[in-house]
Amino acid sequence: MIFIVYICLGLIASIIAYGSYILILYPILRFSQMKQKYGNKIKVCFSIGAGILKFYNKDLQNKNDSIYFIRNMHEPNLKAIAFNFGTKVGLSFVDPELQKQILQNPHFYSKVDGPMAITFLFANSIAYATEKEWKRQRLFLGKSFHFEEIKNYFPLIIETCQKTLKKIDQKLIQKEKIDIQILKTCQEVTSEVSFKVFFGSTDETLTIIKRKDGSQTTISNELVQVLIDSYYLFQTDKLALLKWVLLKRKSTNFFLTHGEEQLLNRLKALRQACANIVAKRKEELTQDQSIAKKNFLDQYLIEMANNQNSGITYDEIIDNFSAIYLAGTDTTSNMAGAALYYLSLNQEIQQQAREEIIKVLSVKQKGRMAQQLFSQLAFEDLQNLNLINSILKESLRLMPPAIQSQTKFANHNLKIGEFDIKKGDLVTNHFSYNLSNPEVFPNPSVFNPHRWMAANHQEMVNFTPFSQGPRNCIGQHLAMIEGKCIIASILLQYEILPNPAEKVVKQMRIVYGFQHDNLVFFKKINS
Repeated sequence: MIFIVYICLGLIASIIAYGSYILILYPILRFSQMKQKYGNKIKVCFSIGAGILKFYNKDLQNKNDSIYFIRNMHEPNLKAIAFNFGTKVGLSFVDPELQKQILQNPHFYSKVDGPMAITFLFANSIAYATEKEWKRQRLFLGKSFHFEEIKNYFPLIIETCQKTLKKIDQKLIQKEKIDIQILKTCQEVTSEVSFKVFFGSTDETLTIIKRKDGSQTTISNELVQVLIDSYYLFQTDKLALLKWVLLKRKSTNFFLTHGEEQLLNRLKALRQACANIVAKRKEELTQDQSIAKKNFLDQYLIEMANNQNSGITYDEIIDNFSAIYLAGTDTTSNMAGAALYYLSLNQEIQQQAREEIIKVLSVKQKGRMAQQLFSQLAFEDLQNLNLINSILKESLRLMPPAIQSQTKFANHNLKIGEFDIKKGDLVTNHFSYNLSNPEVFPNPSVFNPHRWMAANHQEMVNFTPFSQGPRNCIGQHLAMIEGKCIIASILLQYEILPNPAEKVVKQMRIVYGFQHDNLVFFKKINS
């Protein structure tokens, strides 16, 4: 009996010793070696287990900004941030030339598994596809994101903006001004556009998900919420977090916790709802291909029917909907929402932007009131909205929805510049570092869209909100077009005023953005 106790104690001691080595001693040794070799070219962010996430959470609590430490880290010779996460050590590069090396050689790396919802919904998408598969998917999807093809979506964007603002007009009938949830308002536009661009005009009953508790929600709402809940699960369910650290995507194959089981059931229901839309549309197109539209789903299904070697699967269709919807909804709405917030604080720039839109549109429709001009906006007019374009760029600089590139594993030992990367190390880029670098952008905390009217080479090289290299954001042109339309439609109808009562908190969640949404007031323009 005593012998068994000694064996158990020995096993426990071994586990504790091994855990202490991989979580504490190994990262400290690696960071010490890096510091000795690279000196002030790296900055170390170490915290047991949580790693760099601890720094995000600490600054969120103390500075009301998850990336405050990144914004204030600038040093003349800094090239990379050394960090840990779980049992892994990594480097996040801030030097533009080193960032370029990583982004131009994606085949050197493998994507890191995200929380359950990420791998369940995106595993077969272009976001997680390996090199050969990625090229096939990019070639197919790229045709629909070509600038000329995007023109086909323009009437939908205009119509959706008008429909969203009519709801606001109804609220302003009884009040001079109302506080506005700017992100939610922008999401109403971007979510509907993203959904219809992918699925077309789909029967509303097919977009409803019924949960086990009897409640109902739409596919679009559930997709965003289940992703948020997947991240929050790790904060409330430490066993789920430990399983994920040790087993990654295989963690849900064993001993599901209550929280994991609930989340998995929701993910299955979400996936089935998407599959129902695909199946129904496939049946319709099988009977008559001539009814096919320009949306992604129809193009996928026609390609599958006409080309047996297309390589397209139903899982790919569903996963790319999830990826494109999330990118098209959250990132674009955060960009437009940030622009509206900063315009509320800068009334002179707001008026200049409004005058730019009126000037461009009044040439075609003299005598019309400002509120009536938006319906006359043509696709070709967007290229003349230079200040609006600069406002969106400046908002992306100050509030980049993606603060870094997707974290990856190094597939083998390699060198990035002078930095040695070991097989299995984490590698990423922090774009947000250079967006707030005073050596690149003078007075980086100041909202100054005019800096983009005559941007120099250094500013353009360091401005990478949509990433760069072969795997840059496939939907960036659509995002900017939506952003311009949202801003133009609002400026023509409302004054945007700040809401001083609302606390401004900038938080890193699925994307980086405002924690609170009621940051501005809208006041109807009467002229």
